[in-house]
Amino acid sequence: WGRCMGDECGPGGIQTRAVWCAHVEGWTTLPTNCKQPERPDNQQSCFRVCDWHKELYDWQIGTWDQCRPVLSRSHEKPQECLRGEDGIQTRDITCIQKSNGVPAEDVICEYFEPKPRQEQACLIPCRQDCIVAEFAPWTECSKTCGSGLQHRTRHVVAPPQFGGSACPNLTEFQVCQSSPCAAEESLYSLSVGPWSVCSVPHSRQIRQARKRGKSKDREKDREKAVRDPEARELIKKKRNRNRQNRQDNKYWDIQIGYQTRQVTCTHRNGKTAALSFCKQDKLPITFQSCVITKECQVSEWSEWTPCSKTCFDMTTPKGNRTRSRTIKQLPIGSESECPQLEETEQCITQGDGVAPCITYGWRTTEWTECRVDPLLNQQDKRRGNQTALCGGGIQTREMYCVQANENLLSYLNTLKEKEASRPVDRRLCTGPLPSTSQLCHIPCPTECETSAWSAWGPCTYENCDDPQAKKGFKLRKRRITNEPTGGTGNCPHLLEAIPCEEPSCYDWRIVGLEECVPDNEKPCGPGTQVPIVICVNSDGEEVDRQLCRDAIYPIPVVCEAPCPKDCVLSMWSVWSSCSHTCSGKTTEGKQMRARSILAYAGEGGVQCPNSSALQETRSCNEHSCTVYHWQTGPWGQCIEDASVSAFNSSASWNGEATCSVGMQTRKVICVRVNVGQVGPKKCPENLRPETVRPCLLPCRRDCIVTPFSDWTLCPSSCQEGDVIVKKQSRHRVIIQLPANGGRECPDTLFEEKECEASPICYSYRWKTHKWRRCQLVPWYVRQDSPGAHETCGPGLQARAITCRRQDGGQADISECLKYAGPLPSLTQTCQIPCQDDCQFTNWSKFSSCNGDCGGVRTRKRTLIGKSKKKDKCRNSQLYPLIENQFCPCDKYSAQPVGNWSDCILPEGKVEVLLGMKVQGDIKECGQGYRYQAMACYDQNSRLVETSRCNSHARNVLIFITGVSVFICSPACSAEVYLNYWFEELGAIQRSM
Repeated sequence: WGRCMGDECGPGGIQTRAVWCAHVEGWTTLPTNCKQPERPDNQQSCFRVCDWHKELYDWQIGTWDQCRPVLSRSHEKPQECLRGEDGIQTRDITCIQKSNGVPAEDVICEYFEPKPRQEQACLIPCRQDCIVAEFAPWTECSKTCGSGLQHRTRHVVAPPQFGGSACPNLTEFQVCQSSPCAAEESLYSLSVGPWSVCSVPHSRQIRQARKRGKSKDREKDREKAVRDPEARELIKKKRNRNRQNRQDNKYWDIQIGYQTRQVTCTHRNGKTAALSFCKQDKLPITFQSCVITKECQVSEWSEWTPCSKTCFDMTTPKGNRTRSRTIKQLPIGSESECPQLEETEQCITQGDGVAPCITYGWRTTEWTECRVDPLLNQQDKRRGNQTALCGGGIQTREMYCVQANENLLSYLNTLKEKEASRPVDRRLCTGPLPSTSQLCHIPCPTECETSAWSAWGPCTYENCDDPQAKKGFKLRKRRITNEPTGGTGNCPHLLEAIPCEEPSCYDWRIVGLEECVPDNEKPCGPGTQVPIVICVNSDGEEVDRQLCRDAIYPIPVVCEAPCPKDCVLSMWSVWSSCSHTCSGKTTEGKQMRARSILAYAGEGGVQCPNSSALQETRSCNEHSCTVYHWQTGPWGQCIEDASVSAFNSSASWNGEATCSVGMQTRKVICVRVNVGQVGPKKCPENLRPETVRPCLLPCRRDCIVTPFSDWTLCPSSCQEGDVIVKKQSRHRVIIQLPANGGRECPDTLFEEKECEASPICYSYRWKTHKWRRCQLVPWYVRQDSPGAHETCGPGLQARAITCRRQDGGQADISECLKYAGPLPSLTQTCQIPCQDDCQFTNWSKFSSCNGDCGGVRTRKRTLIGKSKKKDKCRNSQLYPLIENQFCPCDKYSAQPVGNWSDCILPEGKVEVLLGMKVQGDIKECGQGYRYQAMACYDQNSRLVETSRCNSHARNVLIFITGVSVFICSPACSAEVYLNYWFEELGAIQRSM
């Protein structure tokens, strides 16, 4: 296949190849010898690669797979492996799009970089079986009395490799017997039952607890009211805040209950005994606080939303409609998740008032002129600049997407036939793509070819209808045997004339001779032949014999009727070519013919002539060398002729529609051969070529462009992270180029403008509130446990969580469920300290980080009350007072905001900018700077101080205090001009 050709980059190119018919033995034969239906294609679509595709495509190189043995010629393998076995390993190499990883054709990546090798030789090492050491001695018995276990181990010396046998067991066990155990031991065992279901405390107990709590609160309120008159207002605010938290926490109605389990001591015979018989350092707890399990509760389904497809069309995909429901109660303590909150189904909008759907289709512009140069290599192109290119070429056209049923929607009622539809987004057209290139042929120029000159004709009057004096002309003609490119105007003259005397318009022409009739009625010997004649005019055409009455009639011709014993001669040969083309004072044309003796004369017969009589010579081209002919110049420009007003635009000329008919003129002169121009009377006036002719004035073709497309859409939703001002654009397509003086195409085919900056998306976070009071297992459950206290011990506490935006504003809980990550814990274990327990202050907040990765932050707490004097509480190993934690490793990135400024040149005598001195007066060219605002974001796309973004460089880009600077150079005179950088299809290019 040849190179992929086309005007546009990407799909839509075309490539060709030569296809010929060949004999099975390899030599080329006629195409008709091969079956035409089996002829392979000589043209196919292809992907035309351009330089900027390098930024979009690259090789994806996979890892080498396992080394596999190469099939050996001999199937016998050596008994002992010495150095390994030769193998081969492969890997996958694919050309992909960098943006989405979609595979592409290999030729795209091969355009920039050869395809890496996919195979390589490798060595498969010899198999190595697992090698283990000897077993170690048996360990001691696991029990000091009764039956126990002991084991022994061994270790791996060399692991298996390259398909070797696996390692055997590394550990062995065996039963061992020690002395019998005493009777008291192993009679009792401790059994722990499962936890019961989480239960709510009895209402009576709750009421008592509430009364106790309210009485305590009343006493505290009285004390505070006595001590501080403003305390009541503070308590009121706190209660309101707690009430608000409880309202925000409506999704989690957390109830803390308790659960128990049985711990029993069981005799070997199965009977329950007192716990004291089971010797345990610490018995398992039999109660604990827990959270009452609640399943997820959701609301009823909402009504279906309107169908997304508001028009009727059975051919395109259906629309969708959705309905939703909300969460009333999130699951607490349950493993089952909430059911689906949104449901979608397909739908079709039908009815009398439903409009048909808009359909879209491809339109194409006119084909460009056939061009050969895109198919040439560089060397051929240089040669093509010197010579006209012809032969096989390529022509292209542009395609665009439009509404296909605009007439149905009454959009084309007022449009002219040639006016085009507005282009729309190409993604709306789903039909097959029309071809944008096709092969064509430019005929190669052909030279004019003419026949040889005919013989000079008779001397005839210039005009037989009006003979004047005795002046006449002899004519000779030639005809065109091969029409040249561009018509017969490029051919040489076809008629030449020479003056002659005594002209005649009609003459006799001998067309044959009758048989030779011997004289005196003898059977053989000398005789005469009567000529057969016709009457012809000056053009050689046969006419009525009466017109030749004034011409001299040809006389009979002397001949010889052969006798039986006469010398026999051959026929005369054809006359040789004339020695001169014309006759003058010093030149005379001669031509000769000859014959030969076929048989000599017999006795009494006429003898053969001598050798000189076997040749004949005659004069030829006796006309004068003074030859004249009419010479024509090229036709001039076609000029409109106002006198031909009856011709209107509906007329046709040679099958083509015309707008008007004009006139063309050319110069006609009489030329003497080998001399030059002479007076017109020297040439036959009646054969003078025309100097004026009507001509076709082609219609003016104005440039036709489509209306501008709609503006592309700006981002309608908020933008995450950096807010980059995007642009919207619109375009139009040229569907007819101007010709014949028509209106030129507009300069602007593409327009763009900046979109309004989109708002930054809110980010959401969970806000956790203070932990509530630690809730213990009810005392009536704990009171029988040894060491239990009514007002202290382990319990559970809950807290409220709410959803907040990053700016602190309240948000719906559903936003945090989507975007804020996992839920913080709603409950935690807590401990109400008893008198003997160590008591501490709450942990302080962690210290701030310095921003560097690998830093450490700390928090502290202190002992309070009597705990300060207890030795066990001061043990920092058991009760640490300081906690360290590594700082999170934040990542910051600088993002540009807005566009680059113009190139600003330094002013003044000396300026210091970015640490560089620039000296000189105000200039209009030279080195300057462009500026662009920069913003600093963390990994969560939150705006932070610009100082956190380290200085970095990209090209000659310097980031300093939130401003990006780019060194630029406005072109001075006599310098190379570089246009601005521009972005196209994701690739950065620069034109020059």
